[in-house]
Amino acid sequence: MALKGCRYVMSCATTLALLSYPLLMIHAGIGDIRTMQIPNNLVLLLFAGYAAAALMLPLSPVDVALSATAAAVVFALGLVAFSFRWMGGGDVKLLTVAALWLGAGNVVPFILYTSIFGAVLTMLILLFRAVRLPAAMEARDWILRLHQRDAGVPYGMAIAAAGILAYSKTPWVVAQF
Repeated sequence: MALKGCRYVMSCATTLALLSYPLLMIHAGIGDIRTMQIPNNLVLLLFAGYAAAALMLPLSPVDVALSATAAAVVFALGLVAFSFRWMGGGDVKLLTVAALWLGAGNVVPFILYTSIFGAVLTMLILLFRAVRLPAAMEARDWILRLHQRDAGVPYGMAIAAAGILAYSKTPWVVAQF
């Protein structure tokens, strides 16, 4: 009987670890829209969630190495984008930790989804910035900041949406749900 209870606790813990990724990604996307920043502690929580999930599932050392390699490649490409000021540092870190979670087999679709969602988001932001704000919206600092023509695009929302879409296709999610 005790073994059955242990399996239930491990199953619940695994489910919580696996749910941490989409929940934290949603938090990152919404937070980026509101503040134009992705906090380091959020990226660290995503990394810790990956470590916990990898131990609970457990992932093979090869799977972890492939995920780490994919994340390293994404980080290197992100640094190039950052150096040209095409992306913010928080976006690069979020892309990297998402690639770690998604694994080597899902990174290409993830980057493709991010590009598509990013293009749509950019067009919507440009349209939003082209119209005059209603007075009711002017009372919100985050909306004013988002409306500024010289402000960047909160790409974290596109990364989060793409990351969740790609995550739904990972072996861990397919096997668990």
